[in-house]
Amino acid sequence: MQRSIYLICPAESGPGFHGAEVIEAWGMGRVANVADLSTTTVAALVPKEWSVSICDERIESVDLEHPASVIGITGKVSQFSRMVELAREFRERGKIVIIGGPYASLNPDDVRPHADILVTGEFEEIAAKVFSDLSAGTWEVLYKGGRPDLKSSPIPRWDLYPKGRVLSSQVQTSRGCPFECEFCDVIQFLGRKQRWKEPDQVIRELEVLYTRGARAVFFADDNFTVMRRRARELLAALADWNRPRPGGRMLFSTQVSIDLARDPELMNLCTEANLRWAFIGIETPNEESLAETAKRQNLRIDLSDEVKKVVRSGIMATCGMIVGFDHDGPDIFERQARFISSLPVPIISFGLLVAPAATPLHERMAREGRLINHDRFGAGSFLETNIRPLLMSEAELKEGARWLLNRIFDPRAFAERVRHFVEICGTSLMGRDTVTPFDRALAARLSQLGTAEHQLVQLLGRLAGERPDLLSQLRYSLFFYCQARYLLNHYGIWDPELAKRELPIAA
Repeated sequence: MQRSIYLICPAESGPGFHGAEVIEAWGMGRVANVADLSTTTVAALVPKEWSVSICDERIESVDLEHPASVIGITGKVSQFSRMVELAREFRERGKIVIIGGPYASLNPDDVRPHADILVTGEFEEIAAKVFSDLSAGTWEVLYKGGRPDLKSSPIPRWDLYPKGRVLSSQVQTSRGCPFECEFCDVIQFLGRKQRWKEPDQVIRELEVLYTRGARAVFFADDNFTVMRRRARELLAALADWNRPRPGGRMLFSTQVSIDLARDPELMNLCTEANLRWAFIGIETPNEESLAETAKRQNLRIDLSDEVKKVVRSGIMATCGMIVGFDHDGPDIFERQARFISSLPVPIISFGLLVAPAATPLHERMAREGRLINHDRFGAGSFLETNIRPLLMSEAELKEGARWLLNRIFDPRAFAERVRHFVEICGTSLMGRDTVTPFDRALAARLSQLGTAEHQLVQLLGRLAGERPDLLSQLRYSLFFYCQARYLLNHYGIWDPELAKRELPIAA
């Protein structure tokens, strides 16, 4: 057979908080927020005698007439509908279709009918056999990967990836997380025993990206700092590598848990390495809900105070928040609104609690007969859940969530959280960050949406002048707010009148 493969990262079924769809919608081209790591890593595992090419459908169209004999498709739940469409198109054209990745691994029965070859688990240890079997024409319908030592993971093939069309590049330094949050599917896919790359391996990947012009990298770790000794060693190496960069320091971001706030030394190492953003799953101020879902690392602490410690160290915290836990009654929306307004955190990623397949939460909901919306969940909708709530109706949950989203992203409320962030944030390392034509275009479009939006843009500009060390965080706040507003408009959620209500349900 012809030894050639076309690797595809499909388009999302709809915009999300961490997408970049607003850029195309506002006439500035197709850009991805974060570069795709899955296709580039798999490409590096393809044998040298094979021809390999990559398509990230978020930034370029899929070539349905591509000459490759094998089509590789990967993706998560928000990409599943497009995965199925592409698989059908290519199979009708006589191609061998392989599907793998997180959704395929956690939902193999859903994917099986759409693929000639299904790959579950991680690919490093089984790649050689898969390609050998394909070459021989003796391939199997199912290959199961394990949890490899990440020293075997290659440097991704960024030379095959479209250059200059992402806001951030991506490096994975570890896989797995030791915590056991009931609703998390990452630990089902990648395990609770964390595996990691050695610092020199990470540096080699960064060198490749830096040479290609990348100046921002997201560390795609499930929990970057949870293994303290390892994190310290890596951060020290990153700081040493980053200081003398001739073209300016690399900016880093990642995912951590709130227990980072208990380690001042580790936070200092983060800022010395130029790690400027950290996503933290705060979820809720309701301790009963945290206990219910085994989010133990967030219990018995003042969450607001802990977030402030992270920000004072010079790191911009971006927080994930959830409603719809079994201990959430109709008062949770007001509680969340008060809590979020107390945080020095402009960027909030908010959603309803869902039960991903293969998680303990999904198993519990199935046992209790509370799984719903199988036809809508993950299919281009936003305020949808597959859980029947316990202490309120589904309609009350959605109405309260709509109210809360409008409160969170009211431009005046967002501005207050920006002010709070700048007021307490510690000094960040100075890079060579500047305001770009892209930033100016976003600011101009946002200003046209209303007086409050125009005032928010002016505030961001003034604060950037007062705190040039925070320019990168303020630039990202502008972009994120534009994306959030686009998302809310896209799903018909944006309603400024809702934000004026003091309570979720009008009297």
